[in-house]
Formats: sequence, C-alpha cells, structure tokens
Amino acid sequence: MKSISYLLVLCLIAGMTGCGGNVQITPSGNGVIIRVSGTGQQGATPPAAPTSTPQSPTNPTDPGPNLPPPTATTQPPSGPSPTPPPQNGTVTPPLGASSGGTGGQSPLSGTTQQAGNVSYNLIVPSSYSRTPTPFMIVYSGVEGAGQMTSNLKQIAQAMGIGAFIIAVLDGKTYYGDGQAGATVLDDVRAKYNVDNDRTYLLSESAGTKAGEQLGFHLRPSYFAAFCVNDVNNADAPAQTAAQLGFAPWGQVGPGGQTAIAQSIVDGMRTAGYRLPSPAPYNGPGANQHGNPQQFYEAIRFFPGKTRQ
Repeated sequence: MKSISYLLVLCLIAGMTGCGGNVQITPSGNGVIIRVSGTGQQGATPPAAPTSTPQSPTNPTDPGPNLPPPTATTQPPSGPSPTPPPQNGTVTPPLGASSGGTGGQSPLSGTTQQAGNVSYNLIVPSSYSRTPTPFMIVYSGVEGAGQMTSNLKQIAQAMGIGAFIIAVLDGKTYYGDGQAGATVLDDVRAKYNVDNDRTYLLSESAGTKAGEQLGFHLRPSYFAAFCVNDVNNADAPAQTAAQLGFAPWGQVGPGGQTAIAQSIVDGMRTAGYRLPSPAPYNGPGANQHGNPQQFYEAIRFFPGKTRQ
C-alpha cells in the first residue's frame, strides 16, 4: 500500500509541475504536505475547433462565379431601420387595403424599369384593371434578371401567378442588397394598385441574402409569404408574428443545402410564421441546386396566401 501511495504522490506531483507551478514537499507524521506556488499556464490549450462557412452550391447552370462567399448571419443589415412593431394593433401597410398607386403602364412583358439607381424588370398582366392586384418581388440567381423574367413568363399561367404583377431584380448585381428590393417595392406600389395582403417575396440562389434582408429585416410586414429557394445563406426573422401583427407564410427550397434550409425554417417557426408541411420542402429536386421541379414548387407556394 505504501508503494502505491508514493506512486500516487509522484503522479500528483507530475501533474502539478505540468501546470507550470512550483512544488514544495514537507514531511508530516506518516505523510507529506504538498504546496504548489506560481501562476504558470494552466495546462495546454486545446486547438480551436475548425470552422467552416457554407459554400455556394455549384451547378453547371448556376455556378455562382465572382460571388462573395455566403455567410450565416442573424444580424440585421446596416441601413434603414426595419419596419417597427405595430402600434395599437395597426399593421404597415394596413390589412384589407391596397396601395392605390396610379400612373403605371400596362401591360408590360418584362420591360426594364428604373427606380433611383435600381434597375428591374417588370411584368404587368393584360388583366390588370387598377383593382387591388397581387404583387411578387423576385431576386434572381446568377442566371440573371433577364433569364428569370423569361422563365416566369413561360410558367406564370400554369403556376397560378398569371394575374400577378412581378418585379425581377438581378441577384448577382444586387447581391446582399435588400434595400434595392425595398426601393422597387415602393416604386411599384406608387405606380400600381398593389394588394397589401397579397404581396410576396421569392429569393433564388444568389439572391438569397438580399431577399432575407428585405423579408426578415427591412420590410417584413409587407409580405404575406416569403420563399427562399436554392439557399446559400442562413438568416432568421428579426420580428415575431406577434410584433408584426400577423403571421407571414414561409417556405425554403434546400437545393441540396439541407442544414441551411433547416436553420431558416427553424427561425421562421420560432418567430411564429405559418409553414406548409413539409418545411423545408423535401420533394423532387430538393437535393439538387437549380432543379426545375423545386423551382416550380417554390412558385406554386404563393397563390392563395394572404396576410390575414
């Protein structure tokens, strides 16, 4: 037993000296007193865990060249203040009303418009009659605003959005720029009679981050529904449904980025958003960036959704 005790003492001393302190041993009766002094390093510091930034998914049709690396963030963007919480039960813009805009040309088939220093393509259906009309803002992927506009024109009737006014921003040109979308939102509302309860937001691939800034931080109370498709950036709503005065609809198309998509959905759910089942989308094309079937389902998500 005594040899075992000495062995334990030696092990203890070795551990203490390994911490960088000074050890003094003093006999005491049948044992010893061990004193440690000094403030040396408290053991070796383990190496920091490696971190990784989600990378933009690559695809022959949407490689994302020259884009800044996507980052995960839940911080509000700099710039104009986000929509304030409703006061005395009011919502901005008011529920059950419309923008009352006038003077906009119709019909338009993807004509380029200018709002300040922001360019966008505008589709106005021939059915527009100055009555409250659904409106969708779209941030394209790296295919560009022109190709996205062409795609939407081809599928609008089949997907149930043929009566929508649609504004398309180039997701690469306005990468991470939610304020560009806010500028377009104001411009279209001033020129056309936009239905306050049927205004929608779609951000696609390279447009993910800008859409999240607009829909989660700058103007969340304007949108009845927000779909983030082919995601490459995680973010979450800055305000809850209770703060907004209504529960927005939300959905995410992973495009192979399941963890990012789940993070966005979790943020929406925590904020009280209304979510379809399943969310994130997990049907055909969910595991492939740029898959047309997932894109079609993203468009089908919007018709019939309202803020009320």
